[in-house]
Amino acid sequence: MIRKILGPPGTGKTTTLIKYVKTFKKLGTPIDRIGYFAFTKKAAEEAIDRMLDAFPQLQKKNLKHFRTLHSLAFDRLGLKKSQVMQDEHYEDIGRKLGIEVTVYSNGEEKTGFIDSDSEYFNIINAARIKNIEPEEEYNTDMYSEDIDKHMLQILKDEVDNYKDAFKLVDFTDMIEKFNVSELCPKYDVVFIDEAQDLSPIQWKMYDILKKNSKHVILAGDDDQAIYGWAGADVKRFQDEPAKSIVLPISYRVPQSVQHIADQILSRIPDDRRIKKQWAPRPKSGTANHITSIEDAPLHNSDWLILARTNDKLLKLKPLLRDMAIYFEIKGKKSYKIRLYTAIKNYTRWTHGDKLSLSECRDLFEFLELEWVMKEERMYDLAEFGFTLDQNWYEVFKADPEECLYIREMLRSEEKLNNPPRVKLSTIHAAKGGEATNVLLILDNTKKIREAVEKNEDKSDEEHRVWYVGVTRTKQNLYILTAKQEDKGYDIESLG
Repeated sequence: MIRKILGPPGTGKTTTLIKYVKTFKKLGTPIDRIGYFAFTKKAAEEAIDRMLDAFPQLQKKNLKHFRTLHSLAFDRLGLKKSQVMQDEHYEDIGRKLGIEVTVYSNGEEKTGFIDSDSEYFNIINAARIKNIEPEEEYNTDMYSEDIDKHMLQILKDEVDNYKDAFKLVDFTDMIEKFNVSELCPKYDVVFIDEAQDLSPIQWKMYDILKKNSKHVILAGDDDQAIYGWAGADVKRFQDEPAKSIVLPISYRVPQSVQHIADQILSRIPDDRRIKKQWAPRPKSGTANHITSIEDAPLHNSDWLILARTNDKLLKLKPLLRDMAIYFEIKGKKSYKIRLYTAIKNYTRWTHGDKLSLSECRDLFEFLELEWVMKEERMYDLAEFGFTLDQNWYEVFKADPEECLYIREMLRSEEKLNNPPRVKLSTIHAAKGGEATNVLLILDNTKKIREAVEKNEDKSDEEHRVWYVGVTRTKQNLYILTAKQEDKGYDIESLG
């Protein structure tokens, strides 16, 4: 029996899947005969946490089959983390070839794709997943014209040589090796979440799991299939024969935002998507068109600032700092953590606390004092000539702009000890996320616009990307008009 759960944005797909898991368990299915495979490590851990809440007698070790597909392959092949390519390995290869690259995967499995700021690495990784040559991937028209095609083959060979020399595997290797290993466990039921994002080799893995399971429950939403550029095969998800169930109510998306979302989807022909009817939240919410980021009330509540590409987000950083907004980008806070920690410790001292050896030592860098102490005891900064009436910004020797930024945030009562309430993200990285307020930047790149004009599959996926973007909001959507009307996604014409 195969069942397909279609979950529009915010309709509680994970909750529904966990209900199915609970039902199978209550009917007597042993927990080690239930396979639950999420698309990301974070989603797998969320499923584990929900199971532990529902069944207090379970322990995390009992849920060893709640994981990602890559993790299943990793486990069944008997691999160790030291055998897997890490961000620093790719960066090391880049240095050897004179290619500056920063990798942002942080060990997360995202269709096997390594998220980096280098088009060279992105091309060879996409080609690897799609099982095509790097030059063929480059010819998809999604990349810069100044790419050296000869360097692509050199980089591919260097990655292969590096893996061979150090006996390493990447995420794609894991799936390929699993698919020929005959090491698949036997299950009573298998759950596959975010199935619309599976690549062809992951669908082969799915076929193996299906053959080794009595029941299969697929979950996903073809309208949120935005990883075609990374090899995802949404048509396989659409065509997989199964009894389909559409989750009917969104607990996230307000009515005014659903109206825009529906109109975006209307641009995709009916024969290239699964039609789904779903109701929005009772609250109407707001959809606002703005021409400047200053028009959005960013000083209040929580926010997702979304853009199509990373470069649009990077250009916002100075402006947000000038506005004294506390934010996060690529998982990193907007201020220098060591400086703020020193500020907190100095402030504690002015309120009467004494500082530990390590706290005092760290402060010395910002006070320009030479560290000579070796004795383990609590220190009083008065011993070094400082007085309680001196503010940190009067005595610290640090980057003036960074100090001013932190001062302004503290003055505007930003909670710097808490997680950032404003997060900057590409639409792709925000998939599955949500916030009370979403600011959507409509600017797009020339390469993406040209690729969309040439290829209907890319056109469909582009509409889905913006559909995912607008449906991240729980209450208010702010749409930032592109600087030049013809260089952004056309939401403005939607009524």
